[in-house]
Amino acid sequence: METKNKARSYLKTFLNIFAGAGAVVGGAYILSRIKEKQDTEIRLERMEQIIEKISSAEELKVKE
Repeated sequence: METKNKARSYLKTFLNIFAGAGAVVGGAYILSRIKEKQDTEIRLERMEQIIEKISSAEELKVKE
């Protein structure tokens, strides 16, 4: 009976550690995806600004 209780205790500990590690890895993955999305949005905004500058410069050349 005592061996059974020790086995359950070890299994419970192992499962807790495994669940904690899973939560850490899952959280890190989610945070990295959010950061990646933000980086992509920032790049797109920069590209839009560059395109606007180029198009406005071309309009000025055409008007001259």
